[in-house]
Amino acid sequence: MKRGIRYDFGLQALMLVPVGVSLNVVGYQLCTILKLPVFIDQIGTYLVAMVAGPWVGLVTGLLGNIVNGMLNPVAIPFGLVSVSIGLFAGYFSRFKFFKNILGMIVACIILTIVSAGAAAIVTVFMFGGVTGAGTDLVTAAFLAAGSQLWNSVFSTNMITGTINTVLNFAISYLIIKRIPPRFLIKLNYGATYIKKEALKHV
Repeated sequence: MKRGIRYDFGLQALMLVPVGVSLNVVGYQLCTILKLPVFIDQIGTYLVAMVAGPWVGLVTGLLGNIVNGMLNPVAIPFGLVSVSIGLFAGYFSRFKFFKNILGMIVACIILTIVSAGAAAIVTVFMFGGVTGAGTDLVTAAFLAAGSQLWNSVFSTNMITGTINTVLNFAISYLIIKRIPPRFLIKLNYGATYIKKEALKHV
């Protein structure tokens, strides 16, 4: 099966995009309303990127932030985080990092660093370190301890980002494992998540 930006946007992949965007929007709104210090707004991005590829995941993440931005403009610049997650998660799936525990751990560590760095850049340069989210409390604690703004924001995003990555990835992975093999096999990256026994019958 051919893979890449020219081949990943098949009919089944395009059908998943609105599903992924919806999951992201619901997760974001819950976290925003409840002022949670963590975000579960990338479930859709992970899910789509893992089974449909990095470019479809990128589009899903970006669209999710645009939709969220209609209700809360703060979300739009953080599209950089979603785009990064979509790309990296998609490529990790392409190279079968999510087939074993060690690969998952390595991928989640890298995804945490990438998303934390992207979030810190947006938070510091676009909002001066304060976004009104629950994570601001953690940043304030670092600042009170004498840490510099960049270090405080990045450290906050590393701490909360680790939880974010694990939660978003775990939920999306569990959802994928519940998707029927006959549908997964039609997606460019879906076969990775089908058991060998089931793969013989699809």
